[in-house]
Amino acid sequence: MLKFNKKTVAIAVALCLGASAPAIAKNVAGTTITDAGERVEGVTLKIENVETGLVRQLTSDDGDFRFPLLPAGQYILTASKDGYTDVVQEDIFVGLSGSVNVDLTMTLDNVERLEVVGSRISLVDVTTSSTGITVDQFTLEKVPVPRDLTGVALLTPGATQGDSAFGNVPSIGGASAAENAYYINGLNITNFRTGVGSSNPPFEMYESFEIKTGGYSAEYGRVTGSVINAKTKSGSNEFKWGVNVFWEPDALREDKPSNSLPGESLLQIDNSEDENEFAEMNIWASGAIVEDTLFFYALYNPRSDVFDFNGAQTQTGDGIRQQVTNQTDEDAFWAAKLDWYINDSNIIELTAFSDKSTIKTKRTQTLDGVDLTTPAPATGTINEGGTNLIAKYTGIINEDFSISALYGINETDRTISSDLDANPAIFRRFDSTGNFVRGGDFANFTVEVGDDKREVFRLDADYYVGDHSFRFGIDSETLTANANTINSGGVYYLIYVDDETDPANPTPYQVRRRNYSAGGEFELKNFAYYVQDAWQATDNLVINAGIRNDSFENKNGAGDTFVKLDNNWALRLGAVYDLTGDGDSKVWASYGRYYLPVAANTNIRLSGAETFIHEFREFTGFADPTLEIPNFDGAQTQADQVFANGDVPAPDEIVDASLDPMYSDEFILGYKFKLNEDWSLGVQATYRELATTIEDVAIDFGFNQYLEREFGSSCTECTGFHYYVLTNPGTDLTITTDPDANSDGPLPLDTYTIPASDLNYPESIRKYGAIDINATKAWDGVWFLDATYTWSHSWGNNEGYIRSDNGQDDAGLTTLFDQPGLLDGAYGDLPNDRRHSLKVFGSYQVTEELNVGVNLRWSTGRPQNAFGYHPTDEFAREYGSESFYAGGELSPRGSRGTTPSITSIDVTASYDIPINEDYDLTLRADIFNILNSDGVTEVDEIFDDEGADTALSAGIPDQNPNFGQATNWQTPRYVRFSASLRF
Repeated sequence: MLKFNKKTVAIAVALCLGASAPAIAKNVAGTTITDAGERVEGVTLKIENVETGLVRQLTSDDGDFRFPLLPAGQYILTASKDGYTDVVQEDIFVGLSGSVNVDLTMTLDNVERLEVVGSRISLVDVTTSSTGITVDQFTLEKVPVPRDLTGVALLTPGATQGDSAFGNVPSIGGASAAENAYYINGLNITNFRTGVGSSNPPFEMYESFEIKTGGYSAEYGRVTGSVINAKTKSGSNEFKWGVNVFWEPDALREDKPSNSLPGESLLQIDNSEDENEFAEMNIWASGAIVEDTLFFYALYNPRSDVFDFNGAQTQTGDGIRQQVTNQTDEDAFWAAKLDWYINDSNIIELTAFSDKSTIKTKRTQTLDGVDLTTPAPATGTINEGGTNLIAKYTGIINEDFSISALYGINETDRTISSDLDANPAIFRRFDSTGNFVRGGDFANFTVEVGDDKREVFRLDADYYVGDHSFRFGIDSETLTANANTINSGGVYYLIYVDDETDPANPTPYQVRRRNYSAGGEFELKNFAYYVQDAWQATDNLVINAGIRNDSFENKNGAGDTFVKLDNNWALRLGAVYDLTGDGDSKVWASYGRYYLPVAANTNIRLSGAETFIHEFREFTGFADPTLEIPNFDGAQTQADQVFANGDVPAPDEIVDASLDPMYSDEFILGYKFKLNEDWSLGVQATYRELATTIEDVAIDFGFNQYLEREFGSSCTECTGFHYYVLTNPGTDLTITTDPDANSDGPLPLDTYTIPASDLNYPESIRKYGAIDINATKAWDGVWFLDATYTWSHSWGNNEGYIRSDNGQDDAGLTTLFDQPGLLDGAYGDLPNDRRHSLKVFGSYQVTEELNVGVNLRWSTGRPQNAFGYHPTDEFAREYGSESFYAGGELSPRGSRGTTPSITSIDVTASYDIPINEDYDLTLRADIFNILNSDGVTEVDEIFDDEGADTALSAGIPDQNPNFGQATNWQTPRYVRFSASLRF
């Protein structure tokens, strides 16, 4: 039996304290002792859930007791023994993980008193070396927080807002925004195609959240950022129901600033007419179907989200063109949960929710502010979300051994379509600005038909022996991605327009036709087993040690394995030392290795049946003037570019045979102590390093150089862009191929190992260091406060899974390592580097009915770059303005300063109105970014004009007139009104 001697109880009040709060527990354990500290054995202990009536009972062994795997909720603990006065401990709150530790002091019954122990709040959890925060309903009711997982995660020290190109997602602990893992009731709901974001369950169904930022146990894997772990609400013996209404009116929503080119009156980014009206309602009910046995919770969530926004204005020969987009999402979400207490030792939980949505889009082109009838407005749909199911069994075999088993399905629709999908995609590209202007009559640039399905099975067990608490289990996922993608109409035309020679008469001169299609069914299998031990080595020292073994397998479009990474051992080691033995201070340290699987996006893009061909012809007019479909019968203007020919590539030709998995190492050191009954202080240092990265690299030049040196013959296939191979950049690479394209040339089909020195790629580097200083004032019935200052630095040559500086969510296949020249100057401050940040949130109870709260965030800006054409690497130059060069001069990563600092202050006020003894009404208003701060968050980092090909050939690239101009700003002020009626 694991022994505890701390007279502390982590109760719910502490859980509202954010970063300084102990992790919510799932076990209750402790010791029965006398006033003199001597153990009392043979004590009968009974713990009861006050909401569901669950009762468990045991007898203390040598004074020790433990109640494992308790369902979340509020409990009462009672201790009794003949000759002693009964002891009752109320307000024990159990949640997602960790332990509530309590000593019960037994008093002889000849002493006339009843003692209730453990009543003081524990501000320091001396059992865990993991870091992060816990956010429960108390916090959400007291503090203004956006109603989404990112809004909750951004309360965490070290969390920053990800790039807008990826939507509303966080970057945490220096990792890219695609390296977090999202769980709900134990089911992984992370987007496994790109790693960006997750399913979107109805927010009202959440009960509490854990955001694990580091030091997490071997139970968790497949993540190098943060684990965002959520638990849903459940029913109880008391029947309850309610209605919640939320409204964010456009009339009280400010617009982002607009932007214009220096010295010109033309608006390039026009946000002045944007509109967004959001409203939702939740109708919910919970209670007991069978008292003390079967409970339910159900939620129905109608929604309406209407968004109108303007595209960039572009000056053309006939006037100012602009695209106006309307998006409407009016699907209702739903959720349901059943809890079946078969008996006090066996529980089955069933959870289901739907986040299916169909976003209807309408895009209208305007000329000088007037809607154009030709092309007609383009309409389309974007399907997202799906049905999700979770079944979990928990069984208590005895007080020392328990098991849990989970089966879950996570589904997501990824179909984008419209009634104009038969019409080709058409854009014009103007030489003067490099801007792309939409033409033709199509709705969606790409037509995507697909869906994702995750099937999960995991088995976990807990075993307690002596001073050790073991947790071990298996974690298996089968992921299936169906993806079929083409350009609208099966072809994409790009018309090049000369508007510099004679601006009054723009002249089309070239057409590029893209033939693109990709698709297939792709399967991934992830499997892991682990063991974790919490060892109470001494009264003051806890050792947390674990080991996890991960295996990843990815299959191509033909069903063959093309990536298999087995037996990846990850050590998790932590130590916590209670400095004084009274539970009021601790020093802790941890080390962890975390592996990341290969994203399904890699299967789809690299190992599917993909056709990607560019053909170039002179412009000779329009075959269909109405749809603006150009002729394609002119003279060829440049060589075709064949990136993929439609075949499923052989795995040993596209994957390095010596490929190692992607992983990150982490080191944390911290100190935390209690100042008094209300205040605690803590400091924590974190260092993370991305030790190995998986990316696709073009090897043509280096491969040919190797073959000429070693075999005296050139590679027929090495065009510069033929061989894209998945590898660990900066290492030797082994593939099996025929460099002579299956001919009878001197180079046969064989296995070739190309040295890293020939490939000329640097190793991938990402490092992150941070120091967090936290002060917490516990809730005392009137107010609480949590404040954290973070100094952090993220540096290297690779952001990670995705790439923010060009908005590319092509996980594992970004352009960064596509050519060696693209890495010249790539080492520096990374996009998610925010050197200083301050987060303060708290609440004050003005009266019994009126509460006010605040959430303040301040951070320094993001590093700025200058991208241009590579002056010497002809292959890198084919990527356009993607190199770290400006005007032909090296411009290292992050050397152009930073964007301005960002400040946002959110406030809330709520008023409780007791209608009668059965009904309560709460009215609330939240104002986000109350000062309407409009700090710039992103700028145009393209230095060399994309239309500068002619000038570049003479060695004098033109400068992009938009360089350095703002392209995005922080979210402007908006207001959310809400009303909650509860029975």
